[in-house]
Amino acid sequence: MQIPGTKIVLPLPIQTSGKSLLQNLQPGQILQGTALSDNINDSIRLQIGVTRLIAQTTMKISAGQPLTLQVEKVGNLPELRVLTLPSQTELKAAALKNVLPRQQPLPQLLKAMTQILAGSNSTSPLPPPVKQAVNSLLMRIVSIDDPAFKAQISNALQLSGTQSEARLLNQNIGTTDFKLNLLRLIGLIKPLISQGKPLEQTILVQPPQVNPSPIPTPTATASQETSSTTKLLFDLFKHLDGAVARIQTNQLSSLPTEDPARQVWQFELPIRQGNSFDLFHFRIGRDGSKSGEGDETAWSLTLHMNLQPLGPMKIRLHLLGEVISTVIWSEMPDTTSLIKRHLGKLRTGLESAGLEVKKLDAFQGSAKIKNELPNEHSLLNEKA
Repeated sequence: MQIPGTKIVLPLPIQTSGKSLLQNLQPGQILQGTALSDNINDSIRLQIGVTRLIAQTTMKISAGQPLTLQVEKVGNLPELRVLTLPSQTELKAAALKNVLPRQQPLPQLLKAMTQILAGSNSTSPLPPPVKQAVNSLLMRIVSIDDPAFKAQISNALQLSGTQSEARLLNQNIGTTDFKLNLLRLIGLIKPLISQGKPLEQTILVQPPQVNPSPIPTPTATASQETSSTTKLLFDLFKHLDGAVARIQTNQLSSLPTEDPARQVWQFELPIRQGNSFDLFHFRIGRDGSKSGEGDETAWSLTLHMNLQPLGPMKIRLHLLGEVISTVIWSEMPDTTSLIKRHLGKLRTGLESAGLEVKKLDAFQGSAKIKNELPNEHSLLNEKA
């Protein structure tokens, strides 16, 4: 057997049972095999089922490597093609191409849901179950005004949506995972959109009555209300789908990489402040620099937030062992001055936590989020 490139050609079997295997091969047939040896001089020992053969190939194959093979040619010297699965990088890139066009910033969804509950769309009322689900989802978002905010934020990060699938696998579904609640709300409104009418219209289907009154023909006003409610549901659906795609983008960007030194984790945590909502955007990564001694790993954390009245801020921490450096950028001059006046308290807090402060400074400057995707996930082909 020979495999030029991705093909394997099978010569004579080294066991008599191989003769039956070779005679029964059919074009297009899929076989599962295992390499019994490394590729030496373009030859490997191969086992397919109970049959052991010697195969010729130029592919780099290691002993013990499982192989999925497809028969391309039969006869005295059958040819098999090795079927390879997409790499993890290729799978992630394909998934990102699907979710990136759909994603929307989470604040857009939170703003839309807040407006709905505030009654700005009173002319197009939501079905009560949907309105209740929207209210429940918003109220579950951790509030920065809560005295227990510091204690709650760690649990809130776990429930921000990045670990939803792991919770499902462990049957730890619950009712507090942000992404799962978004999907539940999508599942609630999707049938209503497909029906093209709000939930209230289902009351027209009633049990027979002794002297039933004729069901009135919907007026133009009722029809318009139905249409506007359906449109409201559809708009909410688009915001929900965009928010789920946004969480999926962060999940895909946080999957393990082939180079551990370039591994990053990023996630977004909705924060409630009074009647408004903000977003904490976290990005954690290993620092690939060679500075430092021994086997200590350098870590970096970047936090973006926009709390009122402070305005947009970016905080970057760099940690090597127990040595930490911190730089804070803020876009508003008054905020920068406020932070500089409190750097001493921040230093004291870091040192009381057992850290050595190497650098601590604040600047006025841009606090925009940049480079959200790791380099290996770039969707632009630089060789084109």
